[in-house]
Amino acid sequence: MKKIVSIVLVLALMATLFVAFTACTKRENVLKLYMPGEYIDEDIFEEFESWYKEQTGKKVKVELKTFNAVEDIQLAVEGSKVDYDLLCPSDYMVEYLVKKELVQPFDTEIVGKVDATTFKAEYVELAKYYDPELKYAIPYMYGTLGLVYDISKTGGVINSWDALFGSAYAGRRSVKKSMRDAYAAACLYNAGANLKTLSGAEQKAAVQAVFEDTRKSTVDAAKATLSDVKRNGAVWDVDNVKFEMAANDSNVAVALMWSCDAGYVMNDYEDDDGKEQKGNRNLWYVVPEEGGNVYIDNFVISKYAKNVDAANWFLKFICTKDIALKNSEYAGAISIVKEAYDELYDGYVADEDGMFEGVSEEWKAMFMETMFPSANTLNRCGMMRDFGDGKDAIVEMWGNIVG
Repeated sequence: MKKIVSIVLVLALMATLFVAFTACTKRENVLKLYMPGEYIDEDIFEEFESWYKEQTGKKVKVELKTFNAVEDIQLAVEGSKVDYDLLCPSDYMVEYLVKKELVQPFDTEIVGKVDATTFKAEYVELAKYYDPELKYAIPYMYGTLGLVYDISKTGGVINSWDALFGSAYAGRRSVKKSMRDAYAAACLYNAGANLKTLSGAEQKAAVQAVFEDTRKSTVDAAKATLSDVKRNGAVWDVDNVKFEMAANDSNVAVALMWSCDAGYVMNDYEDDDGKEQKGNRNLWYVVPEEGGNVYIDNFVISKYAKNVDAANWFLKFICTKDIALKNSEYAGAISIVKEAYDELYDGYVADEDGMFEGVSEEWKAMFMETMFPSANTLNRCGMMRDFGDGKDAIVEMWGNIVG
């Protein structure tokens, strides 16, 4: 009995000491990140902690919390007022957070400016859609939304949203189970007849208008298009289809997909079990001729941040070439940091990894266009915007479709 009492007392003392130690940990010595999973190389955290100590003389420990959907940021910050320091929202969510005054400007004296000196100029211009004064968001990665297709199943190249929403591949197509992406694709398809007749600045303006249209007639038309494709046997998926198509283990011929995912499975990749898999060179990617979406993911400092100083230094840190390269290579996406972007591009052109051995010049050109879209492709891409008052109607529409 004495032994039991002694053990209980020891455990109680240890618990008390642990609580006391935790309570004494200063919040200003912790940097809290809130971002998508597997989107940053966590090995850089220790590098940052050492670098931050060298730069400021202060200690810091990086803590990472991940989310599944960008909208989780809104719930955490606006709803629960969680004291994350840095958030990683996409373009439209940055616009919303700025509008709601849920973020604070970064310190240009520490971070520098968002300009063509540090970042790729074309993406700096695009960033003005959601951060007009370029003072809240630090661009991180970019990509496009388009179609992945298996050329051995389609019998040739495709270049239109009709491949996803028409009848040619009924029962052999996949729609991403993402409200914004599916809605945007359906709207581009519905406006396709008009968009195909345009070019240059007119097409860009018309495509952007599609992303800002939340009229009832537009929402109803998108609902009809998405309902029809679901009724005719489309697979509704987030991640599984890309791996199944890569392994040639699916009858899906065409799928709605982000360019980073497309590049990931066309190239050699790691599956969910961490095993190396050969990329499927029969897979091709295209931003359809009617138009597509270009997205930019960013880091912003939360209104409720407790360690603003470390947050600013971290923003500076991830904009250095070597760190940007590490994060790009880890995430399978392309950094907007100019020096990192240029080195990645040159590495692909030189085929340093040998991924283009045995493939056609056409496939190589397609892959390069997937990862590094040309001015022509970007010209026919719009950016998603905050839906504003139109959001409820689109959410209701989506709920009626997915059930």
